[in-house]
Amino acid sequence: MRYSLVCLDAGFTLLAPRRTLAQTLAGVLEQRGHPVSTDEIHRAWEVADRWFWDEYHRPENETWGHDDRIEQTWRDYHTVMLDELGYRDRSHDFLDAILASQFAPDAWELYPDVEPALSALRQLPGLQLAVVSDWGSSLHDLLAGLGLDRYLDFVLASGAVGVSKPNPALFRIALERAGVEPAAALMVGDSLRADVQGAQAAGMDGVLLLRPEGAAQTDQLIEGVPCISTLAELPPLVSGD
Repeated sequence: MRYSLVCLDAGFTLLAPRRTLAQTLAGVLEQRGHPVSTDEIHRAWEVADRWFWDEYHRPENETWGHDDRIEQTWRDYHTVMLDELGYRDRSHDFLDAILASQFAPDAWELYPDVEPALSALRQLPGLQLAVVSDWGSSLHDLLAGLGLDRYLDFVLASGAVGVSKPNPALFRIALERAGVEPAAALMVGDSLRADVQGAQAAGMDGVLLLRPEGAAQTDQLIEGVPCISTLAELPPLVSGD
């Protein structure tokens, strides 16, 4: 078999939000008697989304290796939206409720291809499956609540171990935990920089998942980087068939 360890990202690889972050914020505002229009919330989301990705890709950013910094980043993100909507002075009234809604047990759902793909991978002899993700320590419980724990050998959340993508140290932790050499390991995710290039820096292979409806953009495509559009393509790639 081609690989002994397959690592998968969480958000936009395995998990999709049931509500967008903009919808989450708008829902909390409406519940508190402050409805906003679709155009207003979309404009605020665009500003916050640009802020988020600029922050996420900042070279010295170590946010995702610490639970408290992860939470603060989401507070800052929603504050940007509230500021655009004219509620910055009252953001403290809303932020706890927004974050509680964003990370509620029912806030995320699995893509339809996830369980069939993981079930097929689980049938491959000697293969270990892991989730390696920039996420808080709550990730393990979230995945268990969605029923994925029965497929996984371990979950590695950046906030729990103090290091985040694309730092190769995070992938080396996964390799050490699995007892697998880098050449026998594969990382699958929706970010070229965080997932593919981070894994490659640790000596692993990487595959970019470009879901048509997902967050990954086609401008991430570069020559020599293998891409898939669904996890259904993964089992034959892993087995070498």
